[in-house]
Order: sequence, then C-alpha cells, then structure tokens
Amino acid sequence: MLKAIFMGSPEFAVPSLEAVARSCRLEAVYTQPDKPRGRRGHELAPTPVKARALELGVPVHEPRRIRDAAVVEQLRLHAPDVILVVAYAKLIPPEILALPRFGCINVHPSLLPRYRGAIPIQAAIMNGDERTGVCTFFMDEGYDTGDLILCREVALGPEETGEEASERLARLGAEVLEETVRRLEDGSCGRTPQPAEAEGGYTRPLKKEDLIVDWTRPAERVRNFVRALAHEPGATTSFRGKPVKLGRLALHPGPEDGPPGAVVGLVRGRGPVVAAGSGSLVLEQVKPPGKGWMDAWAFLQGSRVEPGERFGALGG
Repeated sequence: MLKAIFMGSPEFAVPSLEAVARSCRLEAVYTQPDKPRGRRGHELAPTPVKARALELGVPVHEPRRIRDAAVVEQLRLHAPDVILVVAYAKLIPPEILALPRFGCINVHPSLLPRYRGAIPIQAAIMNGDERTGVCTFFMDEGYDTGDLILCREVALGPEETGEEASERLARLGAEVLEETVRRLEDGSCGRTPQPAEAEGGYTRPLKKEDLIVDWTRPAERVRNFVRALAHEPGATTSFRGKPVKLGRLALHPGPEDGPPGAVVGLVRGRGPVVAAGSGSLVLEQVKPPGKGWMDAWAFLQGSRVEPGERFGALGG
C-alpha cells in the first residue's frame, strides 16, 4: 500500500477520505481549523473531514498556514508516497508539492479544463450544462492546471440542485481517486497536459452579493441560478423589504407577463407566479427570515401575497 497524506475539509471530501483509508496506508489528515458555530460562536465545530478522520483513528493536523516551515517539516517527516487533496481550500506551496514520491494529486468536480476554481458544480448548473464530471490530476503551482490522470463524465439532471450534484460527485470522486491510487501502485498512471486556457473561466468563491436573484434575467437562467444554490447557501431575493431564500421553482408555461420580480398570478396549491426578464416562474419552496423551508403556497397564504407585489434585490 502507498503511504498517503490526505488534505480536505468539507463534507464533499469525506467519501474520498474513506476511499483513501481503504486503499492506502493513511499516515495523517490535514484539515482546516475548527470554526465557531451558533449565534454566539462560543462552540467550535470540527470540519466534516476531521470528525470522520477521528472516527477512523487517523491523526489530524489543523495548521492555520500550510506553508509554515514547521508544517512543511512535519510533512517531510511523514515521508508520504503521495499527498491526496480534496477541497482543502488552500493553494499547496511548491515546497510541499515536491515532497511526495508521486507528487500531490487533487480531485476536482468538473471536466477540466472547464470550470477551474472554487465553485465548478454550481457554475455548471447555473450555465445549464447537461453534463459534468470529476477529474484527478497531478497538482502544480497553478489553480487546477496540472496534468490530468482520470476523468469520468456523468449527466446532470434537469432538476438536480447544487446540493444533490455535490453529493453525487463526491461519491464519484472517491471512486475515481481510488482507481487513481491503484494505477499509481501498478505503474499504469498516465498524465495528459491540460490546455492553458480555462474553458468557462475560473470560478471564484461566492460572496453574499453573488447569491441575489436577478429577476431581469430570462426565466430559465433564474431557475438554473436558484437550483445551483439550493438549499445552501441559497439564492436570495426580497419581499416587502425582507430577505427570502428560494429553494425550488419551476418554469411557468402561461402567457403571464409583467415587470421583472412582479407577482403576475397564483397557481393554487403551488405558489405565486413571478415574472422574469422573459417568461415567468412558479415559486414552490421558500425560506422566510427566521423560519425553515416551507411550501410557497403556505407562504403565499400566510403572507397574503397579492398579484402586483414585487420580489426584488435586497433593500428593494
């Protein structure tokens, strides 16, 4: 078995951690430090990777700066054959890339070079892509630019949300990573250089302002935007001056038309019909401030939503 170090943090990385624990001699796990949780932030929550690693009995390290000399020396003393990285959220410095015999290998949830960067799953859904996938590659000093090892392509469901796709691609990524490890061991691991240009550009981390629904866009674009962000972090709009998250909506086939964001009709048992830049949508699931997710019909009845009212940008 190869001697491996695993680096990762969120839930997406947990299936890959489990695959590495099965297929390698896992020396240690590196993850992000515990973060405050709750309204007061008095409690510290471990990353999902840390929690699972502790259950597996694997030593866990949580450096604040991966490039610190002490961290690099600690990794050198582990003498890993390979470092396997899945959603670690930090750029790995050259001095660490050069440590393992087989280098550092990353799992990325897109068909590289398409959608390099932080949010490839959400970007694919926002753009209405019908297919996506997972790739493993040898890491270099760039962002997701190293030589490709294995890629596996899958269909994206027309109603699939970002959360659902992330769960599915996390499992697929673990399978691809396990196969990559097998190929490293038997010497059949090839490498294919990537094109220099990132198809679809680099995807940057989402900021709060990136979550706001733009009702001036065509209805299909609004629908894709909402499902890409459902249910966390959640696409956000405002209603009567208060923020409302949108969880599920559908294209409306009717002829209703009106200014973007306006309620132009009601579908009994489902929710309000809201106009977009072109076309309209039926809101089916919402999350008002201070409440959980609810059917939009219940929200409509409780708030007495009337045609002519507007959903809009926060503060609008």
